[in-house]
Amino acid sequence: MRFPSHRLHLTLGLVAVLITLAVFAPLTQSPHAYAGQGVALPNPASDNAVTAGASLHNPNFDNHIWYYFNERYSYGSLTPYSYMPDDDAAGGPQDWRIWYLDGSIPILTWASQEQEATSTDRAIKSRTYWGSDYRAGVYQVIQNTTPCLTYQFQMHGKFKPGDSGVLHTLKVGIDRDGYYPSDVAVHGFPSTTAWGASHPEYSDYYGSLDVTAEAWGDTITVFTYADADGGEVLWDTGDFQEVTTDLLSDPDNPPSPNGINITSVVTTNTTAQINWWTTNSALGQVYYRLLPSGGTPSTLPNKIYLPLIARAGSSWQATTLNKTPVTSHSVTISGLEPGRAYEYIVASRGLSGGQCETWVSAKEEFTTAP
Repeated sequence: MRFPSHRLHLTLGLVAVLITLAVFAPLTQSPHAYAGQGVALPNPASDNAVTAGASLHNPNFDNHIWYYFNERYSYGSLTPYSYMPDDDAAGGPQDWRIWYLDGSIPILTWASQEQEATSTDRAIKSRTYWGSDYRAGVYQVIQNTTPCLTYQFQMHGKFKPGDSGVLHTLKVGIDRDGYYPSDVAVHGFPSTTAWGASHPEYSDYYGSLDVTAEAWGDTITVFTYADADGGEVLWDTGDFQEVTTDLLSDPDNPPSPNGINITSVVTTNTTAQINWWTTNSALGQVYYRLLPSGGTPSTLPNKIYLPLIARAGSSWQATTLNKTPVTSHSVTISGLEPGRAYEYIVASRGLSGGQCETWVSAKEEFTTAP
């Protein structure tokens, strides 16, 4: 994927944002301890944080692409291909790029005079050239996401106030549609961008920032975001995971039935195969529970009758979520009791009108063979 490039010119009155790749020597103490907190940052497992085919490339900012970018872009003079980097192949991992808000001009360099990385030897440092206010960060396009699966992006951030710096916002975001800026200068973010909680208290120590959101396509974009007056912001040790949960949080009170077309239910004495289809490709899951067998004689006193009814019922169980979107679905439930009646609900979640929607069946029943 080749992103567009632009030639920008530094003009008077514009604030310059300095994005720094900080290269640090190893520390004698734990290099990834939160300053003043006694809590350790996670150790990065590899150069890529990979989940279900989608990966966060260079999550710890430790490759040398930053150096190549610095050679093209320094001292306020931008050259063509000023994105970082300019040579990502379509379908391959994308690296980090700069964004900044409302006219600030970023300058990229690196420093070796400070020891401020976490568990790794490099971190991203950002500050304004003249120590004034700025809103800026880095972003990365992540490909091969699965629509309607939920992903979590995490990054560790730290603010150094210096003499008088003030941090207003430190957060991370996920754009569910895969939006990325067509220009380094950004004038705002679309409604498809979900932001995690802001942590302006992360002053002089690294703190964890995270955001969770569904993918609305096969590409999403992750962002870091800092809004500060003066001072410096550091980013390091990112992570990316797929964290999808069950489709129904309360099967006793499901949404109104819609969008599920059950075609057949095939049972044996201990299994049931439930088949259905959806108009759009979707994830799939079945909820089921054992129904009471027979009945409790009504002549029993209420104090005995009601507890027996409670014991006769069964809590809802869920099959493993099928995370591959399809239109023709089939789920087999095993370990059932012979000759018993079960209640079930079919649930699917897929794209509709560009966003994810959950479809459910009415509560249905099947009976296993004796």
